[in-house]
Amino acid sequence: MVSVIIPTYNQRGFLANAIDSALSQSYKDIEIIVVDDNNPGTEARMKTENLMSAYSNNPKVHYIQHEHNKNGSAARNTGFRASKGDFITFLDDDDYWAPNKLEKQLSYLEKHTEFDAVYCYLMVNGAKNPNRCYEGNIVKPYLMNYVSLQTSAMMFTRKAVIAINGFDESFRRNQDYEFLIRFFFAGMQIGCVPEYLSYMNAIGDNRLSGEKLNELREKFLSTFESQLNYLESKDPGSKKAIIVANYVKVFESHVARRNFRMAFEIFKKYFPMAPVVFITQCYMLLRNNIKRKVSRMKAI
Repeated sequence: MVSVIIPTYNQRGFLANAIDSALSQSYKDIEIIVVDDNNPGTEARMKTENLMSAYSNNPKVHYIQHEHNKNGSAARNTGFRASKGDFITFLDDDDYWAPNKLEKQLSYLEKHTEFDAVYCYLMVNGAKNPNRCYEGNIVKPYLMNYVSLQTSAMMFTRKAVIAINGFDESFRRNQDYEFLIRFFFAGMQIGCVPEYLSYMNAIGDNRLSGEKLNELREKFLSTFESQLNYLESKDPGSKKAIIVANYVKVFESHVARRNFRMAFEIFKKYFPMAPVVFITQCYMLLRNNIKRKVSRMKAI
C-alpha cells in the first residue's frame, strides 16, 4: 500500500484537485489521509469540512482534524502516524500529480531496493522547474542547491520515515529541507525518476522576508552545525561553500523584494568567505529563473 498524506491549512481552492489527482492514480492500492490543521470554528475549517463531506463515503479517503492549528510538520506527522502504507508520500493541498506518478515511483523503488526514497521533477504553474537527476546520498549537491527536491515530488519507504522520526515540528518553515538533511545524514539514499510527474499551483508569495528570513537561515545552519563540521572533515572547504550557497538564496530574496540594504549586508559578509561560490550560485539562480520564464512562455 501507498499512503498519501495531505496536510491542509487555509487552502486556496485546490484541495479537491489534490485529492482527485491521488484517487485518479493508475496504481490503486492507496489510502489518502487529509489532515485539517485549521482552527475549529474558523471559516477555513468549515470550508474544509464541507469539501471533505463529498468524500465521506469513499473508503480510500480518511479525514483527520487537529484540535487546533499546529503547523505543517505536525500535520504530516499526524498523517504518518495514522497511515498503514509500506510507502509514504506527502502531497501539499495546492499541488497535484500526473496519473502515473505513484506507479512509476513505486516501480522504481521495488527495482532499486538500495534506495530509501525517490523523487521526480516538478512543474510550477505549467512551467518546468529546472532540475538534474542526482542519485545516492546527495547531501552536498542538495545543500549546494544543485538539485531541487519538493515534498510532493517524492516517495519514501515507511522504514525511512520511522528511522528519522518524521518531521521536526519546531520548524514552521523549510520543513521538507530540514527533513531531507536528516534523511541524508542518517546515511540514506534517494533515487530519481527524471520525468515531470508532480505539479504545483504557486499563487502569490508567502515566503519570509527581512530579518525573519535571516533568522530562519541561522536556525537551520546552527541546527546542523555538527553535520557541517563532519562534511568539512571529509571535504575541506565544503562548510564555507554550503553556508555561502544558502545565504545566496537569502541574498536573492532580498534583491527580489528590493530590500537592498539587507542584500548588501549579506553580500558584504558572505562574498569574501567564498567569492567563486557566491558568483556561481548567483549565476545558477539567474539561469534557472530565465529557464522558468522561457518554459512558462512556451506553456502559454
